[in-house]
Parts: sequence; C-alpha cells; structure tokens
Amino acid sequence: MLEAMDFEQRYRAVATRDSRFDGAFVLAVRTTGIYCRPSCPARTPKPANVEFFPTGAAAHESGYRACKRCLPDAVPGSPEWNLRSDVAARAMRLIADGVVEREGVSGLSAHLGYTTRHLNRLL
Repeated sequence: MLEAMDFEQRYRAVATRDSRFDGAFVLAVRTTGIYCRPSCPARTPKPANVEFFPTGAAAHESGYRACKRCLPDAVPGSPEWNLRSDVAARAMRLIADGVVEREGVSGLSAHLGYTTRHLNRLL
C-alpha cells in the first residue's frame, strides 16, 4: 500500500489522523527522532520533517524510536493497539461494579493503574 501512495496522500492521512492507514505505514519525524502511526494524536509535523516507512522495524533500523503516545509497535487486535478503548471498557466494568461510589475517581484510576490526571487524558 505504501508504494501505491505518494507523499501527499500519506501526509494527508497523517494530517487528518486517518486510522484506516494504521498498520499500512509509519511516519518518522526527523526533528524529534520519533516514529508514529498515521492516527497519532501528537501535533502534525511539517512536511519537510517527515519520512515514511512501511513498518516500525524499518523506521527503528533508520535510528528512530517508537512514539510513547500512539505505540506504533503494537500488534493490531492487541489491547495496546487500541489502548483508549481497552481502558474505557475496563473503567466501565469497574464503574458498574461500584468502585467510583466506594472509592471515588482516584480509586478508579488506582484500579486501572493510572494517575487521575492521566486517566482524564485517556478518556
């Protein structure tokens, strides 16, 4: 799929954070040394600073490291691939079990393994 798309099409997918292209290619940002999924919530880099690779392994071989926000090395279908949905589902189960009424939001975030601030950012 990477060969069939030109730079402009790939950059447009990144600029619109189109998750349909997750797994099709990764983008690497020269100024930060990080590679991401096309749907990464980080700020869209300038086109001059972007390089595209077919896989995260190829980007890693070129000296880039994986983004800690979008986890581009995660396997499709794993909880890490769609972290927000996984955390939301776990949070809903705990809320239904009454954790928030008993322990509050700080208790909920502790059960999920996040700080309250980070849980608010995720959800």
